Amino acid sequence: MIKNDTIKASLKATKEKRKNQTCRVYELKIDQSHLNSESKKHLHGLFIEAKWLYNHILSQDNVFELDFDDKIQEVPVKVKDVFELRPLNYLSSHMKQSLIQRTQDNIRGLHELKENGHKVGKLQYKSLVHSIPLKQYGNTYKILDKNHVRVQGIKQKIKVRGLKQIPAGADFANGTLICKHGDYYLSVTTYQTKKEIVIPEGQVGVDFGLAKQLTLTNGIAIKYSISITPKLRRLCRQLSKQEEHSKNWYKTIIKLNKEYDRINNIKKDIKNKIVSHLKDNNGTVCFQDENVKAWQRIWGRKILSTSIGGIISTLKKKVHTPIEINRMYPSTKTCSDCGNIQDMTLDQRVYICKKCGKVKDRDHNSSNCILNEGLRQVGTVRTELTPVEIESSTLMSLRYLNSIPYVKASSVYESGSLTALA
Repeated sequence: MIKNDTIKASLKATKEKRKNQTCRVYELKIDQSHLNSESKKHLHGLFIEAKWLYNHILSQDNVFELDFDDKIQEVPVKVKDVFELRPLNYLSSHMKQSLIQRTQDNIRGLHELKENGHKVGKLQYKSLVHSIPLKQYGNTYKILDKNHVRVQGIKQKIKVRGLKQIPAGADFANGTLICKHGDYYLSVTTYQTKKEIVIPEGQVGVDFGLAKQLTLTNGIAIKYSISITPKLRRLCRQLSKQEEHSKNWYKTIIKLNKEYDRINNIKKDIKNKIVSHLKDNNGTVCFQDENVKAWQRIWGRKILSTSIGGIISTLKKKVHTPIEINRMYPSTKTCSDCGNIQDMTLDQRVYICKKCGKVKDRDHNSSNCILNEGLRQVGTVRTELTPVEIESSTLMSLRYLNSIPYVKASSVYESGSLTALA
């Protein structure tokens, strides 16, 4: 009884502590060049046995009656048309419990979705299991120093990359061992002290496009394009000539997936840095609900080389006050100064208002219209900055955005640009 009361008090104290903390997840890459043959064999065996155990769990009549202890020492594995008993030599009892719990939670989640009227299927058998939960910090895994970790069952200290990004004083919680395209990663969940959120007073409108991916109300145009690499084309040609499911075919598949991941990670990094810059400098960000799917049907390759859809969805989640304008609002046809609406063709890159005579870059005018309409919807007045403040913030933004790899930021009003376009 005393032991149970102590556990309850400890859990209550932990919950109170977590209220003042924020959760951050870090992915650490395991350096295989520093692993001996026994450790490599152990890591490979963990994911093979995780697949066997997962498929064995799904084969049970009642998954929720499966024992949580370490009684499962061997499982039947289908080899061609027969089943063979295979021993589980690498998975620890904690890992087995975590895999069973995760499978049960997935089944419960599917059941809840079905009860709510969603059309769901059942869990399928897997040819690969890509992750193994490590629930207990200190038992299943442990951080040793700034470069090494310990994983349960592996005798060697494992060198990882990325521990330096975790701040001092962070509380470590559960982790996940991940196998991705032949590389191994350790995903670590940490709890850190919450930082005081300071909401910036800036306001910005964002216009999305193809020639210039983003145009901001301060006159900055952001361009970037991550196209398909020659290496990716070469690997696709190589794969098409190989026998399906052969050893070389699987090797090429791994190389192909790695190259896809590298390209996607570059686009993800650009997306996160641009959104972070907009969020840190502006409390209010206005943007239009663009029909990205329709763009993909017309300009598929150009949209594929950017991450416009990802930027829009991330802005909705990260910005303090995101304001989304209806996609039918004529931001391109409207004058941002007088409100006059006139037709514009796609080849007209300069907006010349027929009513007030103002001459503006087409996309810059559109971003200003989006900002005006967004602030009108929420009943907020646009903050007018002095020329000195505008110049200072624009220069800082240009310096930061041009420091991002593959990104080119410039002013839409470079000398002679409007004259040449007009």
